[in-house]
Amino acid sequence: MIQSDYNYSFEASGKTLMDLISADPTPIPAKSSSSASASASASSTASPAAASAGSHLQQPMSTKTTLGEKKSKRATLTQIQNDTISVAKAALNPVKANIMPQRQRQKKKPVSYTQLARSIHELAATLDQKSSQKQLVNHVFPKLAVYNSVDPSLAPSLLMLNQQCEDRNVLRYVYYYLARILSDTGMSPGGGIPTPNWDALADIDAGGGVTRADVVPRIVNQLTSEASNSETEFHARRLQALKALTYSPSGNSELLSKLYEIVFGLLDKVADVPNKRKKGVFGTKGGDKESIIRSNLQYAAMSALRRLPLDPGNPLFLHRAAQGVSFADPVAVRHSLEILSELAARDPYSVAMTLEKLASPAVGALQDILHLNDVLARVALARLCHSISRARALDERPDIRSHFNSILYQLLLDPSERVCYEAILCILGKYDNTERHGFCDFAFSLFILLIGFE
Repeated sequence: MIQSDYNYSFEASGKTLMDLISADPTPIPAKSSSSASASASASSTASPAAASAGSHLQQPMSTKTTLGEKKSKRATLTQIQNDTISVAKAALNPVKANIMPQRQRQKKKPVSYTQLARSIHELAATLDQKSSQKQLVNHVFPKLAVYNSVDPSLAPSLLMLNQQCEDRNVLRYVYYYLARILSDTGMSPGGGIPTPNWDALADIDAGGGVTRADVVPRIVNQLTSEASNSETEFHARRLQALKALTYSPSGNSELLSKLYEIVFGLLDKVADVPNKRKKGVFGTKGGDKESIIRSNLQYAAMSALRRLPLDPGNPLFLHRAAQGVSFADPVAVRHSLEILSELAARDPYSVAMTLEKLASPAVGALQDILHLNDVLARVALARLCHSISRARALDERPDIRSHFNSILYQLLLDPSERVCYEAILCILGKYDNTERHGFCDFAFSLFILLIGFE
């Protein structure tokens, strides 16, 4: 049965078994065609993917190229625009374009003293022009301030400016330079460009130069008349003139007596004690115009008295200095206490007798200073209380010493560290001698201890 099946298969194919065994083993055409078609289909399916991948890889490169081209075009357009603008500017302003590089190359030369003095004389003659005033304030006067002294030959022009000009900035410089001409010391050593001895040069000059002796009387007369003017519209000039007069040389006794007369007369008019202490020009403005002017004059008079030489044996000087304790202006109070502390170091008994009523708790003038909004005034109060409370001349008046000693110990609890530290040094007795710095550590420790008790 099996053999018949084999014979049937061989007969159907038309080949015998030996033919099949001896035949060439080549691939079957049907299978090869099917595999070829399969490979073709695989390649056809793979080629779109590869093409899409290639397109994705080539797309960023084309985008970057486009952005680079846009940037290059934009830079080119910007450069063309800038070149066009520069050419247009050069065409419109040919002179300015040619001059500016030369000006930048040139270095500014320093202005000499002779040129500044000549400019002051010329600008003073044309003061009616606004440009002259601006040039004086912005260029000439500030540059002249760096020199060590001022030529007295400038005094006539400065006095003319003082009489004819109303600009505040110009007048401020005028009073400043008039004060420097009055002063025979000039600036501090090394404080400016050195200048020659003007009086010696004037003596050598064959044409006859101007010396300080020639111009000082004119300056003093002009400033004295302004300092004595009580009109309200001349109030600012009065303050500046009084300040400039205090820089006069101290060797001239006649001038000093005139200054004392002006200051004492001014203090006599503004020394009435107000019912309530008001803040002056250095605090919040309060009150009417008259009270403000009075406060300004109190400050000007006490600051002028502070710059004048001390006169310990003069009871009028002590009385006027003590009047400043009750002034409304806090800076005037400070100057008054500084003068009194220096006088107390020389004559504590006279100062204590003058301030006896002010130190008592009933009146409370010195007690009010404990709450005054001026740190340096309270520092001066500590030194004054120390000088009086430690004076051996007051051994027979322990009540006065106790009043000042009580004020001194109240200053230990002052909110200002500067005042508290000064009070500690005064209690230790080291504020006015060479051992002051040796007690700094101990005073600081005591200060920290006092803070801990508050």
